[in-house]
Amino acid sequence: MEHKDNSHKAWAGDKKPSMKRRCEENNYTERGLYMVTLAIEGRQPFLGQLKGLTDINEGPDSPHVVLSPFGERVKACWLAIQQHYPQIEPMKLCIMPDHIHGILFVHEKIERHLGHVINGFKAGTRKAARQLGIITEAMPQLTEQQQQPTTAPVTYAEALPRPNKDKHPTHGLIWEPNYNDRILLRKGQLQRWMAYLDDNPRRLLLKRQHPEYFTQLSPIPILDTMMPAMGNRFLLERPLKLQVQCSRHLYQNEIEERKQYFLRAGAEGAVIVSPCISPGEQQIATACMQAGIPLIVLLLKGFPPYFKPQPRYLEACAEGRLLMLAPYPYQNEKLTNMRARCLHLNELAALLCQR
Repeated sequence: MEHKDNSHKAWAGDKKPSMKRRCEENNYTERGLYMVTLAIEGRQPFLGQLKGLTDINEGPDSPHVVLSPFGERVKACWLAIQQHYPQIEPMKLCIMPDHIHGILFVHEKIERHLGHVINGFKAGTRKAARQLGIITEAMPQLTEQQQQPTTAPVTYAEALPRPNKDKHPTHGLIWEPNYNDRILLRKGQLQRWMAYLDDNPRRLLLKRQHPEYFTQLSPIPILDTMMPAMGNRFLLERPLKLQVQCSRHLYQNEIEERKQYFLRAGAEGAVIVSPCISPGEQQIATACMQAGIPLIVLLLKGFPPYFKPQPRYLEACAEGRLLMLAPYPYQNEKLTNMRARCLHLNELAALLCQR
């Protein structure tokens, strides 16, 4: 039985899963380094167009985004953050057609919460959107001709319904309400962030080239349970499936021995099945994927909105060598029953191998 912690507000009921909730233990006015993600309302591609080829790493034909006039203004607003807050350094920015990722380094304590800085950035970009004619209903003083600019084939007001003013606002005007942040906590994390942002255009191109493997499938009946899935569902029909389960107490030489076993089995046609939670399971799964061996992964916390596979899974998914299954609905809260869930996922993996 899963325990749900409602102690945050006894009268509020269960927390709704959200990737935009702040870390309660973190002081967002103190020195820190953050990766911030903001998405366009309705995921409209107002910021630019994706170009390039996935198999080219450098030069004009490598994956990249050609910014729209609004995308250029968004870039300028992001870089201008330091003019308003000298303590904050915008270290890197990745603009995708419908969202942005940016890394901010707060060098010294700031007077207001980081969210206040992000709100100021949003306000500046909304002003630019009005000037470019993207938000037309927000400018009733303009003439009808001015409200239909030829430079914007689809305006924000046309693409999205206008929120009911009598209700609590659910639309963010250009941007989705709120934002997602990740906090730098570990050595090597910044380098991984940088690599993630640099590789973002290529990953999106891969998804667009192989939509059949990157679209969440209708729930699949597995072991008397309907499981949401993404990837190549036909891996379930392979005759030989082997479970990878490694205790966290294994020594590295023991993990290496198991890795070699699964690599040999995979070369002979086996499909690897695992939740990929412990370090040993992750090492073996990564080695198998790099060797071209198919993998079925049981997700720990389900599929979040706009889910896309982790970078280490991306190539395998695009090539039809990966299936992800979600026995549990999505949640981003810290698990209070981690051991019980891991044991259950490994039980499911074992049963899958017996199908």
